[in-house]
This record gives sequence, C-alpha cells and structure tokens, in this order.
Amino acid sequence: MKNMITKLMLVCIALITCITSTWAATEINLYTWRRQEVSLWQHISQHNVIPGVTVNVKLLRSASYEPHMLLSLQNNTPDVFQWAPGANSLQKLVKHNFVKPYQGTLTQMNQGALIAALAADNKLYGVPFALQLQSVMVNRKLVNKHGIHQQPKTLSAMEQVFSTLKQAGVTPIQLAGNVNWYLSQLLAEVLLSGLVSENVAENLVSGQACFTDPEYQQVFIRLKQWMDKGFINDNVASESYVGIANSMGLGNSAMTIDGGWRTSSKSDFFKLDNDFQFYFWQIPGAGNKVYALGDGTYQVNANSTKYQAAMKVLNFTATKAFAELFAEHVQELPAFGESVSINNPTLATLSNKVVDAYSVSLFNAYTLNSNEPSYRTLVTQGFKDLFNHQKTPIEITQQIQQGLNSWQYVGINHCQ
Repeated sequence: MKNMITKLMLVCIALITCITSTWAATEINLYTWRRQEVSLWQHISQHNVIPGVTVNVKLLRSASYEPHMLLSLQNNTPDVFQWAPGANSLQKLVKHNFVKPYQGTLTQMNQGALIAALAADNKLYGVPFALQLQSVMVNRKLVNKHGIHQQPKTLSAMEQVFSTLKQAGVTPIQLAGNVNWYLSQLLAEVLLSGLVSENVAENLVSGQACFTDPEYQQVFIRLKQWMDKGFINDNVASESYVGIANSMGLGNSAMTIDGGWRTSSKSDFFKLDNDFQFYFWQIPGAGNKVYALGDGTYQVNANSTKYQAAMKVLNFTATKAFAELFAEHVQELPAFGESVSINNPTLATLSNKVVDAYSVSLFNAYTLNSNEPSYRTLVTQGFKDLFNHQKTPIEITQQIQQGLNSWQYVGINHCQ
C-alpha cells in the first residue's frame, strides 16, 4: 500500500511539473512566407528546444507578404517575423520604429549573409537566416549524357558547351524572363558576378564607375549574343519560374540561372525526377564567381507584448544549434559562418562553393535602390526590353544610368 501511494505521488508530481511547464511556456507568433520552414519550427516547439517558448507559425502568401506584414505590425500581432534582405527593404521597418538594432553578437555569422541585415544607418537589424548560392545550375545527368563532365574555365569553353548541347537538340539555358524578382535578384546578380570584376562592382555601388562603362555593358552584350546564337529558350520573354524547372526536369534544357533553395528535395526539380542531380557553375568571365545572397532576416517586433520571449527566439537563430537544425529541416544553407555539421551532400557542395563567393551586391546596395527608379527596377526593365527586342544593350545601360541620375544618386557627378 505504501509503495502504491508513493508511486501515485510521483505520478502526480510529474503531471504537475508537466502542466506547470506547459502553462509557463510563452507562445510566440512567427510570420513568414517561407513554407519550407514550417516543419523546422514545429520541431523546435515539439522538442522544447527553446525552453519556455513555443513558436506558432503564421504562413502568409509571398505575393502579398510585405503589405500584409506592415499592416500586421501596425496592429501589433507578430512577435517574430521574416523580412526581405537589404537596406532598402529594412528602411520600411526602421522608419516606423517597428524594429530595433540587434544588440547581440553576430561575428559568428557569414559576412556575406550579414548584408541582408545591414540598414542604411550602418546598423544591423535582426539575424540573417539563409545564405543562398546563386549560379548557373546544371542538369548533371543530361550534360554527362552528351559528354560534358568538366566545368568550363573560359567563356569560349562555356559557349562551346552551349553549342554542343544546341546541336544535340537541347536548349542550353532556360531563363524566366517574365518574373521580375528573378530578373533583378537572380539573373542580374549571377551575370554580374561572372562577367564583371568585384572591383568594378564596388565602384558601381560607390558611384566611381558608371553603368555605361564597357565593363558593366558586358552583362547585356553577352546575354544578347547568347540569344542571337540560340543558346537561350525562345520563349524567354514569357517564361515563368516554374517553367524553367519543368523544362530542365524533362530534359528539354540543360541549365538555368537559379538559387540553392531549388536543391531541396521539396523543390519543383524533383517533382519530375526524384534523382535530379546538379552541377553549380560560375560564368567564367572577369568576375568568375558564384553569387551568395543573404536571403533575408528574422526580426523581432519592437512593440511586441512578448518582447523578451521573442528575443529568446531571435537569439537562438544566431547559434550553431539552430544552423544545424535549419540545414536538416529546411535543406538550405544556414547563414551561420562557422563550421556546422551538414549531412546533405548537395548542401555540403554548396557550402564549399560559397566560401569564395562574390562579395558585392548591386541588388542590396542602398546607394542604388533608395529611390525610384531603383537599380532593381531599371535592370528588370532592361532585361525585359532585351528579351522583347525593344532596346539594344547600349540603350539599356544608358537607360539604367539616366534612371539613377534622375534622383541624384551617389554617382551623378561622375556619370553624367
């Protein structure tokens, strides 16, 4: 009888402890557009990874995410949320005091990824969440089938690969010319990192080089040459982002310009071929590098009624433990800069590639995007004009320069 009473008491103590723990946990609302992160945060909450805090994910449509979030912040409903990268995007939060500068240490994060958190006041806001390699992504099995096993080391060698594929009835490069964000974030930056040296790109950001300089004009001149030679899909002007994955998955095209997030087994590439295999090539021009994008940041609502608990979540995202969970569940490269355990072989390859990635981002440069027409807007329109045969490469770069000059950007005195 005594033993039974003792056991009952132990059971009661355990139940009370469990209930008390549940009552003590603070529920944090995390707003995101990134469906691939839902399972990550569910795992964190279910396994009590952040003691005393559970995370409730609110998944919003990516197409309307920014205005929805700004309205939600006015209504003070999010505690933690994800935000697009760069000073121009962050300024929309900073000017309304929706966020505060991050007070913790971020030296452990990848320095390229930190660009996503750097605001116009030169302060860091939030914690970057992913480092996305952007490059020429190659259907490995398809090019191997046509005798291509090595990455080309020169532009002429790359164009010879294109010719070999075209002669075999395969479209060498499939591009999504009807998708604005693709053109400004992916196509513009990958062509830049391959064809333009980092020194020239730095001078473009500071206003010491001009968009009408021959070095930058190579971005549009080379692309036009590839179009004229039939190396790019004929429907480029109308092609969608889903369309490029479908074309590569079916073996109709061999390459595209895309981001590392597409290597996840959840991506469109694997819907048609569950054993899809990649090469990741840079364009071997004056830049000769892949581009690494700090994909965005986690932010804490400065006015959250659960601010301290929200900060516990944010601080956890800057740790090695979170980085390893991120790689495992999201199947993307974490923004953490120190060594982490990555079991996925494709992610391990991406990790090795980003070590020497391009260090300049025109896409995120505040000096080029703080007013309209911004560089993002102008370069997007430039590609559309090229794909629709409405302007020449020289006319497009003149249009970019004139657009920036129209709002007295940093290079106006040097680039009249």
